[in-house]
Amino acid sequence: MKFYRISLPVMLTGLFILFSLFITPNSARAVSANQIDSLEAIKLKGSLVVGMDIPYGIMEFYDENGRAAGIDVDIARELSNQLGVNLEIKAMPFDKLFAAVINKEVDIVASAVTITRDRQKTLLFSEPYLDAGMSLAVRSDNTLIKSHDDLAGKKIGVLKGTVGDALAQKSELFRDSDVIRFQDNEKRLQALQDGAIDAAIVHFLVSEEASIRLVGEPLKQTFYGIVTRPGNESLMAVVNKSLRQMKRRRELRAIIQKYKASQ
Repeated sequence: MKFYRISLPVMLTGLFILFSLFITPNSARAVSANQIDSLEAIKLKGSLVVGMDIPYGIMEFYDENGRAAGIDVDIARELSNQLGVNLEIKAMPFDKLFAAVINKEVDIVASAVTITRDRQKTLLFSEPYLDAGMSLAVRSDNTLIKSHDDLAGKKIGVLKGTVGDALAQKSELFRDSDVIRFQDNEKRLQALQDGAIDAAIVHFLVSEEASIRLVGEPLKQTFYGIVTRPGNESLMAVVNKSLRQMKRRRELRAIIQKYKASQ
């Protein structure tokens, strides 16, 4: 009987070929989805996973049938249509959204996210899609707060992790106020209506309720953007292209007007 000496490179090549025979199409697909980031991974899995903090005014809420609706939802649906994939929404508190997109639990965040320089250091933002200045809101029957000078000793409700939260911590306007941080925006607005807090820092588009009025000039001019993690430039290119098309065709304006009119 003859024995043949097989070199190590030949042996490794043979093992690789043998191993490849046992890889199923599904396992190959899973490996590809894990290795390919951003745009191609979304197309491979067939869905765009979007993180949102629901409810938040007319930006995102649940309709009478329990389905997600609102300005951000309609925009996210248009993005998924552009990509040719299904839309999957993952609801979570606002202060959990950025960690979720960094950790790849969601592909993008579309949840009334204000574009700031600090956030741009760790996150990838789209072009602005909505002008949403921040204002002070009180109950319509409140006669004690007539201007920004009447906030001393007053309870001010902010949503944890938002620009309004940061503004209340830094601005001299709220130096003598009792700033109360909420994780749930619906509970915050209910606290305002119930009189548990005296005022709340809100965006224009989430303040148009009959029982709430705005006080004074806007506190800060802000813009909303869609968020993903650094390295997802190919996905963000599609997002920006879609947003430009929606603006050019006046579709974005129609979405905003639809929900403002529904209030």
